[in-house]
Amino acid sequence: MSNRSKEGKKFLKKINFKSKISVAKEKFLEKLNLPDELVYDYTKITMIENKELLVEGYNNIVDYYDNYIKIQTNNIYIILDGKDLNINDISDTELLISGQISNIGYIKR
Repeated sequence: MSNRSKEGKKFLKKINFKSKISVAKEKFLEKLNLPDELVYDYTKITMIENKELLVEGYNNIVDYYDNYIKIQTNNIYIILDGKDLNINDISDTELLISGQISNIGYIKR
């Protein structure tokens, strides 16, 4: 292998394309003034007292019992403890949970 082709490979390895794309993406989104949760696959949690919880941007329901629910999102697991927990509405991206929610926990993935 010639020195020229080795130098070319070294040069390509040094460029971090992902970071360049993410910087460009951030600048573009800044100009559009879009909310971060629309772009970065963030999870949004809305709670009404301890009776209802809306989770927007979930991936999977890991565990589902009447006193415990574990939900997987892109960045975290959401853990709910309570009584009479029920998933009232479910779609590809949203969950509506009702019951007496006594505790919400988060575990980073």
